[in-house]
Amino acid sequence: MSTLHDYVDRKRLKWMGFYLSEHTAQIDQSAFEEYTTIEEKSDMAEQEIAEIMEEALLKDKIVAVQSNELWDHNYLPDTVGKIKGYNEDGIFIEEHFIAYAAIKHIEVKPYHKWSDID
Repeated sequence: MSTLHDYVDRKRLKWMGFYLSEHTAQIDQSAFEEYTTIEEKSDMAEQEIAEIMEEALLKDKIVAVQSNELWDHNYLPDTVGKIKGYNEDGIFIEEHFIAYAAIKHIEVKPYHKWSDID
């Protein structure tokens, strides 16, 4: 039996528009929350920063650096990684360069082995 208009169901394709708009709204919301929930850390003296950087370099530790740069009146996420190098202007954490003058707070991050169950 044949009808005048054979209907071909598009299955998941018809729902992709709904998923896309909801997904992008969720991404926008999570990006907004990521930048609004970062708290300000205390300012550190140059001597404190130098001591922590020296420890991290000598013991090959992971550090987290909060810069004093603001984006839309909020602090940017910490730059986390090992110090790969330095020069007279700043330090290289992984592939990111941070000027000494831009370092607000630096701390050594505890190492967590991937197999630890906590």
